[in-house]
Amino acid sequence: MQARIADIFLSVQGEGIYVGQPQIFIRFSGCNLNCDFCDTPSPKGRPYGVLDIVDSVDSLNSSSAANTISITGGEPLLYTDFLKLILPQFKKKNFRIYLETNGTLPGNLAKVLDFIDVIAMDMKLPSAQKKERSFWATHRDFLNRSRKKDVFVKVVVTGKTTQGEIKKVAAIIDDIDSGIPLVLQPVTPANRMRKKVSLNAMFEFQKLAKTILKDVRVIPQIHRILGAK
Repeated sequence: MQARIADIFLSVQGEGIYVGQPQIFIRFSGCNLNCDFCDTPSPKGRPYGVLDIVDSVDSLNSSSAANTISITGGEPLLYTDFLKLILPQFKKKNFRIYLETNGTLPGNLAKVLDFIDVIAMDMKLPSAQKKERSFWATHRDFLNRSRKKDVFVKVVVTGKTTQGEIKKVAAIIDDIDSGIPLVLQPVTPANRMRKKVSLNAMFEFQKLAKTILKDVRVIPQIHRILGAK
């Protein structure tokens, strides 16, 4: 079995509550969404087999301090059958598995959940989707399944983000576990979303979310600031 991989590389985690942690990234090609702010236009990539990826990871790990593998994309949960083959290989080598996902495929998550240690779950706001598609029910289901693991929620805040959307995100998290961290990430201008969000606006959204949740953080994309992948 093979999967289309856009890149395999060593870098630091640039988003969320594990920012700065050295990780080996396996970036899968393809996504089931088309967000206005997408900063990773999905290349076709090239086919990799399980052993190809294991060899690539071993080579990168030989000269690094990384003990975590980030499964990212695109949307890696489009490849659950392949992940079921490769993730046990990494667990045997004592890697922690960090899943970066758009949180819209709860059924696929269930198939590989046992192999995952950390889930970085995006909640995609309607204001950043074509035709303002809503995923609230799906996100709730996904987060409920993810609560068995170390999970945090990330929301990309754009100039179109509304207070109602942030309240909805916070309410979903609160219904499941108010202790789950929420990261508000100011948009990095890309794709169809070119305007930055002011720090004052970020503070207002943070203040609003903190009326509901215990842990709300404003964290930009650090890897972009560093000029890293």
